[in-house]
Amino acid sequence: MRASAGQRPPADRPGAQGERTRLAWERSALSPLATAGLLLFKHVGPPFGRVLLVAADILLAVVVLWAGRRRDRRICSLRTDTSARTTVSDAGREVVGAGVAATAIALGTAVFIAWA
Repeated sequence: MRASAGQRPPADRPGAQGERTRLAWERSALSPLATAGLLLFKHVGPPFGRVLLVAADILLAVVVLWAGRRRDRRICSLRTDTSARTTVSDAGREVVGAGVAATAIALGTAVFIAWA
């Protein structure tokens, strides 16, 4: 049963928002995993630095997946505030954190490749 305009979806199935969010976060986790694979495939520089960057990329991918699953659970358990509007907390902190971590790892990778 689909909710028409202005109606809330059934309580047991709030909609596909959670699934779309989870899939978007999973797609975002693929990038650091691909980078880790390239670093393992392409032998550049000393092995210790390469392994450290691969570990950082894998850790970032795991954290992004975790944040996506957490966000999905939040969306699936929608809350209603005092004005009877359905609200979900902002994901700004997770997005900024993932972006800063990805930028730091990218800069570390660029410095590592340039230095090697």
